Amino acid sequence: MRYPKGSLQLSQSRDLPLLRQILRSEFVTQSQLFQFSQLNHYERSRNAFHWRMRRLVERGLVLRQTLVAGSGDTVYSVAGTAATMLQSMGEYCLVGCGRTDEAKENRTAWHAIGLNEIQLRVLRAGLLVRWMGSMEIRSQNELTAFGFAKDYDAIVTVRTDVGERRFALEYERTPKPAKCYRAIAAAVSQEVHLNRLLYLVANCDILRFVSGFFTKTEYPVFFGLLADWHSHLLEMPVLGGLTKRAFPLRQALNDGIQKTEAVAAAISYRLPFD
Repeated sequence: MRYPKGSLQLSQSRDLPLLRQILRSEFVTQSQLFQFSQLNHYERSRNAFHWRMRRLVERGLVLRQTLVAGSGDTVYSVAGTAATMLQSMGEYCLVGCGRTDEAKENRTAWHAIGLNEIQLRVLRAGLLVRWMGSMEIRSQNELTAFGFAKDYDAIVTVRTDVGERRFALEYERTPKPAKCYRAIAAAVSQEVHLNRLLYLVANCDILRFVSGFFTKTEYPVFFGLLADWHSHLLEMPVLGGLTKRAFPLRQALNDGIQKTEAVAAAISYRLPFD
């Protein structure tokens, strides 16, 4: 079959998975995108990957930028035309207006890149069953009657020693205003589709600040450090909103906090939380 000169024929097995990953990530670095392509088995050759990305950028389907004060790694996002095309092909997303605030765009990009690292860590460990990203969550919340209590950063399903466990994920690089956390604490109390929420935060000060808004929330909310996720994954120490004792995330996912005292005594590291 002949295609018009200058037209772009997208590969169902190579180009479209790359475009879908960029869309779902919202922003993704070149190195992260190559890791996703390897781990998900749709592109293993680095040379072929770079050729495809140049091609997608040149045809206007992918936008390329370098973050202000960044590491120099190229950052990709999908162009509006590509997002509309993917939506018409069944992708769960809401195609909104273009970003015009450069400072806000950089904050959004750094947040998205951090979430990509969180996802890649559990994907590399072979524990990830499903990652439902913020774009799919927002689509479900706005377009269906089966929405979640809030637009979480992700809904993650992982394998544990007793089966699959699903939880909502919030990633806090920087703290929000107090009124935001009060609203979130009230909202998650009404959650009916999920029974756990994990906050991953950048440092102990943010952990203390954020967790303080959930001390009276009966809904299971857990708090842990981003560095511990990358070092220990399901064995990372977390705090429950109703307790100041650290226990492994695996315990929180499997049995809640019924055995907190025994588990806390068994782990050799602590969150510095008084």
